[in-house]
Amino acid sequence: MRIVHLSDIHLSEDNFDEFHDNYLEALINDLADFHSTNNIDLIVITGDLVDKGGHSLLGMKEFEGFDSPYEIFEKVFIKPISSFLGLGNENFLFIPGNHDIDENGILWVDEKSLKEKLSKDTIKEQLKLNERTFNSTNKRIQTFKEFEKKFHKETINYEFTNNESTYLFNDKVSNSNIGFILINDSWRCSTCQLKDSKLNNHYVGIKQFYWAIEKLKQLNQGVDLDKVICLFHHSIEEYTEKEEVKRFLINKDVDLFLYGHHHSIKSEYLFTPMNGCHGFRGRAALNKPDEQIDIFQPGYQIIDIDLLSNRISQIYHRKYVFNSSMFAPDTTSAPPLGVDNNSSRGSIGYEFSQKTNNSNYLGQLKLENFKRE
Repeated sequence: MRIVHLSDIHLSEDNFDEFHDNYLEALINDLADFHSTNNIDLIVITGDLVDKGGHSLLGMKEFEGFDSPYEIFEKVFIKPISSFLGLGNENFLFIPGNHDIDENGILWVDEKSLKEKLSKDTIKEQLKLNERTFNSTNKRIQTFKEFEKKFHKETINYEFTNNESTYLFNDKVSNSNIGFILINDSWRCSTCQLKDSKLNNHYVGIKQFYWAIEKLKQLNQGVDLDKVICLFHHSIEEYTEKEEVKRFLINKDVDLFLYGHHHSIKSEYLFTPMNGCHGFRGRAALNKPDEQIDIFQPGYQIIDIDLLSNRISQIYHRKYVFNSSMFAPDTTSAPPLGVDNNSSRGSIGYEFSQKTNNSNYLGQLKLENFKRE
């Protein structure tokens, strides 16, 4: 199974000319080379598709008449890639980042009030209110979520909510079912900061994770999933509920999590004596194409998962070389060939933990049991 991981594209008027004139062709050619040797199954984008709510895109003359920056993103970014590689909407997954919010949808009086009231004890009820409607709490994310819902309206086994979404992907080669948890961890993001720093907590809502795994197991008819992959935007350490998120990822048989936000590569391994979970953060895929600081230069990852041997066999790290207008191996992140197979630790690939929870208690339950009324 081959997954392309992009993050922090930040498409905007500032980088659009370079994107249009050089970057997109270079990206498509690079993806096509990998696709020709081993088909790309999914392209996942872990947030910040556009920059600062996409307002600069909507102000560009060539996009006059567009109402949503994500319609522009689909037209200029997703469609050319999907057309060239022969992929469909079901082959693209994306989650929002903090730049995908529209701050015009924030009522600052309500925002201050909610910051003062929100806690680990009250956030579950707020998530329930947000699930199917938009209010002053989550209206900032409405444009993104409406685009996501429309984009995946015909995707089989894709479950949408205004909070988390889920997708059950079947790998036909191994006949494995891989569950994807798509977390909306940016619904509380804003540039509104209160003087009392204790009130500027970054809540994601841990119930998003638990509701998602329940829905995935129901989609898989109560049988344990072969693999579970979780997508979010921010680093776990930035969450107020960081310990709860770590506990979920380790103990609920999540195999892999992918994220972005910091525009530089990081790998981590969360574990207990019984379970473990690999995590990888990607470079900014576009953002500032002529970035001079090496660790922040644009790039992306291609992750090969061998479902039969239960491991990530290789990760190809790619970097955009601005002066040459092409992608090349990211030897800074994974020397010497830009390919990470963990061989420095004496093994080939990153091995997944064996499943420890074989309980089939969900087998007799129905999806209706998990409705949040």
